[in-house]
Amino acid sequence: MILSQIIVFLALLLLGLIYHRLALKFNIVDQPNHRSSHIHTTVRGGGILFPLAVIFWWMAFDFSNTWMVLGIVWVATISLLDDIYTISSKIRFGIQFLALTMAFYDLEVFSQINWMALPVLYFIALAVINGVNFMDGVNGITGLYGLVVLGSLLAVNVYTQLFDEFLIRYEILAICVFLIFNLRKKALMFAGDIGSISLAYVMIYLLTKWYLVSGSWTVILFLLIYGLDTAITIFDRIIKREKISEPHRNHLYQIFANQGKIPHVNIAMCYAMLQLAVNFVFFIYPKTIPSSTVGFGIIVGSGLIYIGLKSFFLKKYSNPI
Repeated sequence: MILSQIIVFLALLLLGLIYHRLALKFNIVDQPNHRSSHIHTTVRGGGILFPLAVIFWWMAFDFSNTWMVLGIVWVATISLLDDIYTISSKIRFGIQFLALTMAFYDLEVFSQINWMALPVLYFIALAVINGVNFMDGVNGITGLYGLVVLGSLLAVNVYTQLFDEFLIRYEILAICVFLIFNLRKKALMFAGDIGSISLAYVMIYLLTKWYLVSGSWTVILFLLIYGLDTAITIFDRIIKREKISEPHRNHLYQIFANQGKIPHVNIAMCYAMLQLAVNFVFFIYPKTIPSSTVGFGIIVGSGLIYIGLKSFFLKKYSNPI
């Protein structure tokens, strides 16, 4: 099995190099704009490795979970097209809804939960997909955060035996290959929508499977750090009557990168380590899932800390000493 994983790693590395060349040839690149946290033209769509890893796993392990794989193919395809062209948000959301339906069908969600709860589940899943996409703004952040989430799920799998560990391992290999191109001061490739959304899709699939067995919504705390930055930033923009669909630089990580001039890799490491601390303290070390009361307390406490930190750094960077 170790040899097979080495082969997968090398195959993904080769595909990454090929994609980089093709993207440059066909001008699939990200041009810096007013909301960017980078200043160089960079290849977009390097996250194509993430759905490819899922397809490799599907082919290597008897074509299992085909509905989930079809879902990631759909969502990856529309996201890649959106990286190259500009696709209508209605079409993107429609395909995301379709892909999630395939994942939920694969997990037998429709026969296991109350139909009245389905709109909530779809809302959360779509919010996660687009939240992870919103957070993909500095070098290394998507890859390192993905490593933490999937690595933590492998640790949880030791005592739950819920997940196909090779699905997670193959995806981790894809992230490691991607980070070779991305985790650097001047990135060679960005994940693009295809990367962030495909990775979010895999996270949703695994967390939904855990939720169906545990019955506890607190498994979503595996995405606490991203969730706080996304949700509070959107809420703040709504209060200010800003259009949340318009580009902006209001996320805390963007403030660190743009006003604070903190290196991207440092910011990415900070976000990843904070999420790792949450996962270890509340899931891995105790080998349990937090109760709803504890989960609510974690969210409120973390939210207050986030708001305090954001206010502090906004003042600091707007009034430098």
